[in-house]
Amino acid sequence: MSGFGSVAESLLRLEVPGEYISDTQSLRSSVYSSQTSEPVCEHNSGSKSSRATSSLDCMRQKTLYSSGILNPESVDSSASTPEEHTLAVVTKLTPETSTEFRETTYRLQCSHAGLFQCSLTGLVFLMKGEMEVLYRTVQWDENLLHSTGQTPAGPLFSIECLQGSICQLHLPHCEILSGDGLDSLSVAHVTGDSVEVLPPLRVTDTHVVVNITDLSLWGLVRMFIPFLSIKGQVLPFLQSFSHLRSVLNVIVLPSNVPLNEVEEKQRACTYIPVCSDCTLTRGETYSLSCDLKKIQDIYPKAKHIQIYWGYGPNYHPTFQVFLKPDTEDVELRLLERGADGDEVWTGRVLLQDAVLVGGDQAGTSQRSSAEQLLCSRRTEFVNRVSGPVLDSLLDRLLQWKVLNELEMEKVKVIPERAVKAREVIDMVLNKGAKACSIMKTLLVELDPFFCITLGFHSNMLEYEALMSMANDVCIQ
Repeated sequence: MSGFGSVAESLLRLEVPGEYISDTQSLRSSVYSSQTSEPVCEHNSGSKSSRATSSLDCMRQKTLYSSGILNPESVDSSASTPEEHTLAVVTKLTPETSTEFRETTYRLQCSHAGLFQCSLTGLVFLMKGEMEVLYRTVQWDENLLHSTGQTPAGPLFSIECLQGSICQLHLPHCEILSGDGLDSLSVAHVTGDSVEVLPPLRVTDTHVVVNITDLSLWGLVRMFIPFLSIKGQVLPFLQSFSHLRSVLNVIVLPSNVPLNEVEEKQRACTYIPVCSDCTLTRGETYSLSCDLKKIQDIYPKAKHIQIYWGYGPNYHPTFQVFLKPDTEDVELRLLERGADGDEVWTGRVLLQDAVLVGGDQAGTSQRSSAEQLLCSRRTEFVNRVSGPVLDSLLDRLLQWKVLNELEMEKVKVIPERAVKAREVIDMVLNKGAKACSIMKTLLVELDPFFCITLGFHSNMLEYEALMSMANDVCIQ
């Protein structure tokens, strides 16, 4: 223990000048507490001072590992309180990402043994050595959880890595330290059709720690607690249809939902950064308030609604604010227990720059949105589109040069309606976002009622436009 003491003393003089903690346990708690809230070895800084700080922190980390104190190979990962791990410097990395059908996969390159934090999801991995980690969020099976009496308390992560390379996970939570939620947290390990609920190794200010021996699916769960308060976030997304028509989609979620996951589901919109932190209470009702001179309307129309926050796979708007033309900014207030209740969040949303940015990307975003929409509605389209509408759609797709004559002739001779429909939508999907956008527009013109059934509207404006077209058809 003499070697440990000398290293610990030198670290303390570097980290907290003017203070001296002789007790080893106090030292461990002090260093770990600072690392969980703000990792110090970050690999994205560009300034000389930050690079110097990063080099110093990495040097400290190497010193700890070379002394044998923090080597994960020398630690019994099954121990109930492996404090040896808590001294490690957390290296914060930005992962590579790839997206397919709006599902984001993260790739984190861990260069050595130690703790690595994903800057996008907040996940922390304790690695036994150099290794690549692949992970993504997946949908919770609520029916599977129901048998355990637990409810989701965070995203469910699918993690892939060489077996045995990860010995510990730190899952981000959204609990208030003074609340009752910390004691109710557990870790769910899902494999196939079974779920194992494990007690956490420990709970820090920001994360729940669990030792692991295999991978598959991991996530936080809790026993249901009525009127439980948690840390939340308010995320505004601007959707611009033209300089005269725009909607502010306001999404209210727990704080441990990754922002980039929400952005991926709102690709037709522009995220506007604001001070988003708030406190949410399960079972309470909320309303959104703003300057009525700057808006046309707020949906839902109810004076106060109950927010049912979840962890995907979709993140739909909690509120929609229909803006007046040329509105440059709007101040929003989230109120608990209706219009006369307590203010839990307020934020000023600057719209002018967002409109300029969003306007440049509007066409691309809407085309990309159409591609995702067609893909998600493929099965329903194949099963429900009528023969006459399908034939008319084929003619229009040829007219717009989405399909060529050879493709047209190939499809027209197919006798079965469902097989023909499947061939058409697959051809269009293979041609990319622009072709999908054209097909969506043509289908709306040919059969607006069918498109309403398919859900070809992402907000109230599109829904009203579809209903208007349907009414015009009825009048004719």
